[in-house]
Amino acid sequence: MSIIQQPTLFDIDYLEKLDIQEKYKEIFSPIDWTKVLDLFQKDTKVGPSITVNYEAVLRSLMARIDQKIPTQKALIQRLKSDLRLKLSVGFLYSEPIPSEATYSRVMAILANHLSVLERINQQLLQLIHEELDIFTENVAIDATSIEARTKPVKTDNPKLPSTEAQRSMTTEAILETLPSYASWGVKKNSQGKNYFWFGYKGTLAVSTKSQYILNMHIASAFASDVTLAIPTIRKVAEALRMEKEAPYLSLDKGYDAKEIYQECHALDIEPIIPLKRIAKNDGEVDAHYAPTCLLEYGYKYDSYDKRYGALKYARPEKYCRDCPLQHEGLCQKVIKVKQMNDPRKYNHPARGTRAWQRKYNERSSVERVNGYLKENYQLDNTRFYQPSHAIAFYHLIQLTYNARNFANQRVAKTTKKKK
Repeated sequence: MSIIQQPTLFDIDYLEKLDIQEKYKEIFSPIDWTKVLDLFQKDTKVGPSITVNYEAVLRSLMARIDQKIPTQKALIQRLKSDLRLKLSVGFLYSEPIPSEATYSRVMAILANHLSVLERINQQLLQLIHEELDIFTENVAIDATSIEARTKPVKTDNPKLPSTEAQRSMTTEAILETLPSYASWGVKKNSQGKNYFWFGYKGTLAVSTKSQYILNMHIASAFASDVTLAIPTIRKVAEALRMEKEAPYLSLDKGYDAKEIYQECHALDIEPIIPLKRIAKNDGEVDAHYAPTCLLEYGYKYDSYDKRYGALKYARPEKYCRDCPLQHEGLCQKVIKVKQMNDPRKYNHPARGTRAWQRKYNERSSVERVNGYLKENYQLDNTRFYQPSHAIAFYHLIQLTYNARNFANQRVAKTTKKKK
């Protein structure tokens, strides 16, 4: 039996070859903390001056994720015992390490201003795009279970708006209706058995080539995968709309809903989603909805006509050679099908083609990122009592992952030039 090896997420971890101070200098250099630091300023000039180095505190929270330090208490102990790490995140030699209460207060402020963290992430992504053109890549979206160590909330799970109702709502209104407290969730694993977890459900949008996290939304674990699909697609489209015409969006069959296709096409995005089930037909189309001839042989997908939004299918010549009806003039040489007749059935490239399958295979990028975050970035090991604190921590994970990935690529590029 042959062995298929998945490609690694990054070629070589060049950052680990650097001195720790050089490493964190590369990671932190593109991040502008100005908007975040404004949250910690005094409202008046009266009273004692600020003595806490908040920028170093924020950097140390990213270092905690990078160094796989499980708790804030362990982070403080590490900073006190590791002078090089202390200096690398921006603390002065003479500065005392802030208390655990200070770190908790910082997390509380970040939790109350999640939009600021999202803005910092978007600013970093814009810088990355200016150098690497990540917004011109295709995108993959997937939901993942996130286990959390916190106390359950005693409440009845609310009824969430359907995808049909979401289409008439603004993105902000949709997100306001989605609960974000820790709860029990269930899904089927690869063996078809139910897997239960307590925590959250995260939906990630990842660029399929460079594998940067373009967007992250967190909801309670009981929410279905499609619940967060429309706001995620809209957030991604805000970045992609000006950069590339009709990018491809790969999703698994859990997102096979009519409203998802409609939302994607309304935003000039081409969705690549396998069908949950294929309905029986009377032979006028094959298993991939390509039109058939009188003998029910499927026509071959040829191209997509942008002018009319139609898929062009050519006559199956290999079956026509021995066809008894070839000289009767009964078969059309070309059949065009408008995609909007049924956008769920018709993609370009068409279903069943190798080109369609290659586009769908790009979805593995988001699965690799999900697994990488759980293994190396504590995505499955959050220990915050307040759900808002946990969500703020997830945004810091996104920031750390993107910043580290960007730093690694810059260092790799410099190293290769020197060689």
